[in-house]
Amino acid sequence: YDRLIAICWPLRYSTINTNLRMLLIIAGIWSLVVLLEIFPVIFAARLPYCSSREVQSCCCEHSPVYKLACTDTSFNRQLGTAKTLTALLGPLTFIIFTYVIVVVAVTRIASISQRWKAFHTCLTHLLLVLLYYMPVMLAYVLGNLRLIQNFDLYTAVLTVSVTIPPMLNPIIY
Repeated sequence: YDRLIAICWPLRYSTINTNLRMLLIIAGIWSLVVLLEIFPVIFAARLPYCSSREVQSCCCEHSPVYKLACTDTSFNRQLGTAKTLTALLGPLTFIIFTYVIVVVAVTRIASISQRWKAFHTCLTHLLLVLLYYMPVMLAYVLGNLRLIQNFDLYTAVLTVSVTIPPMLNPIIY
């Protein structure tokens, strides 16, 4: 969003990105995240648990919790998959959509040096987006398709996918 405004409307940047608008965007995103997380937690809390209560996961996920239930958890699994797809693909779709608009706007710039400057501004962000989304999506796809049978390997892939990108963030920027 920031790159879109900065490249497509550079002279109006400070009037579009006001503190109030940023506060509303942040509040909206936090509200969405809370709503996405609250329903799986409520439904998992209502399940009967009669076996081990030891969660086999190093990450805060719903799947290892509802797998301990001694009843049908297909609804919880579907809800978890829908939540994961929404949380991953929603922002990724928005990012791709805004970058398509940015690329169209940049190709209309006459000067090659200005085009390069605009692409360079976006390149670091795109690199971080790829570094974050590719391993996370790979971990979830491999886990949901049960292509990783070894739980320790799945935990390692998931842990690397959520720790390496934030560590590289300050280096790339």
